[in-house]
Amino acid sequence: MRTNRLSALVTILLWSVFSMQAQQASSPYVREITDIATRVQKLWQVPAMAVTVVKDGETVYARGLGVLKAEKDAPRADAYTLFVNASTSKAFTAALLGIVVDQGHVKWTDRVVDHLPDFQLYDPWVTDNYLVQDIMNHKSGFQPQAMDVIPALGYGRDDLYRMFRLVKPSYSFRTTYAYCNALYTIAARIVEKYTGMTWEEALQEFIFKPLEMNHSTTGKDHYFTADNFAWGYRLSKTGQGLKLTPRDDREDAYSWLQAVSPAAFVMSNANDMGQWMKMWLAGGVYNGTQILSKETVDYLFSPQTICSWDKERVVLYAQGWRVEQGVQGKLINHTGLAGGYTAWVVLVPELNLGVSVLMNQGSTTSPQTAMIRQIIDMFRGVKSDWISKIHEEYMRPSAGSRPKVPEEYIQPFENKVYTGTYFKNEFGRAAVYEENGSMRLTINDIDALLEHRTGHTYRFRARDEAFDITFQVNGVTGRAESFSIDFGDDLGPFVRDFQ
Repeated sequence: MRTNRLSALVTILLWSVFSMQAQQASSPYVREITDIATRVQKLWQVPAMAVTVVKDGETVYARGLGVLKAEKDAPRADAYTLFVNASTSKAFTAALLGIVVDQGHVKWTDRVVDHLPDFQLYDPWVTDNYLVQDIMNHKSGFQPQAMDVIPALGYGRDDLYRMFRLVKPSYSFRTTYAYCNALYTIAARIVEKYTGMTWEEALQEFIFKPLEMNHSTTGKDHYFTADNFAWGYRLSKTGQGLKLTPRDDREDAYSWLQAVSPAAFVMSNANDMGQWMKMWLAGGVYNGTQILSKETVDYLFSPQTICSWDKERVVLYAQGWRVEQGVQGKLINHTGLAGGYTAWVVLVPELNLGVSVLMNQGSTTSPQTAMIRQIIDMFRGVKSDWISKIHEEYMRPSAGSRPKVPEEYIQPFENKVYTGTYFKNEFGRAAVYEENGSMRLTINDIDALLEHRTGHTYRFRARDEAFDITFQVNGVTGRAESFSIDFGDDLGPFVRDFQ
């Protein structure tokens, strides 16, 4: 009896696989999409990619192309090969927050402090008036990429949440678009409060399960353990052409990705991205089940601010999605680039079309842009050659940069001027000490050599980032009283403990 059941199960699974292959083989444009993908893969030397096309509610193409690693005899990618979704993960967090709104726990116009009483920004007025709808639209007054480098010092998601109160704003609240990954941790906290689950668990329960995204996961769970996972690479231009470099610093990439995971650390594949896009194109419905209300889908797609514009298009930011209006019509989309991976997910409502491309090349979204624009025009019936156009633009030599003005070199003081223990709220204690005539800094889980630049300014390296640290020396006592680390944001000084 058990043998018969097993045989029946195998038969059903094989029928499902053959059915999917037959459906794709008979779908229009399968050969053309493969040709487009292959051409792009060769031009940009992409090791692997996951390509998905959804049209009129059906997945017409879902394939993994290439190899998991750019080396001899590496396993080939398939429809279930995992890639890091990078910033296209933001739409997943937006969907989770939308589900919590649909459940009645939260309104978009609610104040964040009414749901997270410990939430605090630098400006008390902004803290009191910061709404749920402000979390994901990148108009908080921060500099672009605010706090992005802090995970290199070993601080995690909870640390970033507590550090928001230290960030002095660079712009007035709600006036200026400035992209910020860290702020998505606020949305995750609200989701966690009302679901009683971690962000990762909530994704599994409310997104992956109902959408049958059975092979999707998060980096926390499977970044180091997944077998069918494309290895991340850097792509750089050299005098001889393009060069691929493997991201062997995966632990460094993980530190950043995990710290901002609600903005960057979904891991998915060609097959599952089809289900994801179908739900959005159907107004929140998948297989007859309402995952998100139509009102919430429309809200998440509603533009909040202008990102950029040129003669071909204007790009607006909504909630975890961008909205482009231009020569190809209205494209609801988001790009992603992080940790050796790039992605672009595009919905074209007027064509009932969705296209997703995930790659293990983490330096430029040009190949995704070329592919997807070419595929969209194919379905529009428009003749074009986006691939040549974008590749030529990408390979064009960069404009010459201005020559750097050499900074005046000023001798440092003796090491004893700087050595000691320092403290800063949310960061904790840091120590500067002398070893073999050189100075070192310990902060959180980092122990780094301080290399002198000029005067009281030194440089140190932590994971895949470099930081400048400048000491403020009292002219009377001749001793350093504090130091500041250049995070790109003004977070205030670390103050010396003289006890």
